[in-house]
Amino acid sequence: MKKSLLLLTLLSLLFTSCFNSVFYNITQDVPPEKATVSGIINSIARYTIEDQEFLVLAADGGIRYKSATTEKRSEWYTYKNLPFELHHFDYSASEHQGEYIIKILSDDSYIYILSTTYYQNDDLQLSCPDIVSIYSKKISLNEDGLWNEEGEWNKVISGKDYFKFSIEDDYVYSDFNVFSTNSVQKAHRKAFIRLGNTESYTKEYRTPKYFELKGDSYSEYTPEELSGEKAEKNFDSVVYFDGKYMFINSVASITDETFTEEAKYIYYGVHKTLKYYSVADGVKTAIENCGSPISCLTPCSNALLIGRADFSDDIDYTTGGIIKTSLTDGGVPGSKLEDFTTNAHIQLSESYYILCLLNAIPGKPELESTFYASVAFIGAGSNSTAGVNYDNIGLWSYYPSRGNWNRE
Repeated sequence: MKKSLLLLTLLSLLFTSCFNSVFYNITQDVPPEKATVSGIINSIARYTIEDQEFLVLAADGGIRYKSATTEKRSEWYTYKNLPFELHHFDYSASEHQGEYIIKILSDDSYIYILSTTYYQNDDLQLSCPDIVSIYSKKISLNEDGLWNEEGEWNKVISGKDYFKFSIEDDYVYSDFNVFSTNSVQKAHRKAFIRLGNTESYTKEYRTPKYFELKGDSYSEYTPEELSGEKAEKNFDSVVYFDGKYMFINSVASITDETFTEEAKYIYYGVHKTLKYYSVADGVKTAIENCGSPISCLTPCSNALLIGRADFSDDIDYTTGGIIKTSLTDGGVPGSKLEDFTTNAHIQLSESYYILCLLNAIPGKPELESTFYASVAFIGAGSNSTAGVNYDNIGLWSYYPSRGNWNRE
């Protein structure tokens, strides 16, 4: 009798434990909505036209844009006036045609397209990027509030003399980068080019130079490192902070700037480590190990959302996912990870790369904010039991009115 009671007690505990973890996750998992924005999305740019804020990205169909304030999934519009035909493979001619949009960037006045053509590398048996270009355009609004399709794009810089690639062990590596502040406040937005790579497999490409994009032109720029020192490093991101443009040797950096307040903190990732910076305290470590390399960040008033993606050459599955830590009232990040009360960890699981994150209107608490995240995966996804779905590749969003993360 005692054994039977003990067994029933253990079974009850096991079932309760199962309910708390597995069944709670099931309740958080919501049916996926039909995607309105799909494809590999490497950036979400903020762009202002006549005091109206827009979000802009490259996805299926080319350039897509919507008002930053709307919570309607259906209000993504396609900007059809492109300076080239979109990339496709002509099977009859056995060749690549058109250009692929790598990412969209912006400054205080212009939209920029970073694009590339492709060629078939017979030695590697791969389709490889070939001629990289940057185009610029200042866009105006029609009376109906949609983007004016008239006017030509300007080709700012293009060609193999500038944008170099190195090939090593059947991998193609870019020896350049193009990035922007993507600041919340329009006046703080700038875009930059890095040509060269200190870690390039090609020796002559190992001295990087930096340039500021200035609409239809560009000029050489001397970057200022976060610590205030100038050094030839692979800066991969930049933020506007304390009246200066601070360059950071990280793909993931952002400030706590809002539309009405200047930034007090810079947040950035160094591989798996989350760091932050303030004028008073300098560089501090918040979380030593976030599990996987940090790929992107976006803050709200009470939390910092952290995207992860491990692009290591020796990994043939996806390791990523979204996590978060708390932010104090002053903006200091917590020293440990916090659980989501939404379904973020279910929909944006470690089976997916998180390529970019954006809070449309920063300054509100997490559950009152509108977030966007782009996801992708390689191979069969994660090495865990979590499944992946090609239909999930693209843009995801959280709206306060909806109360959960789902396909955009």
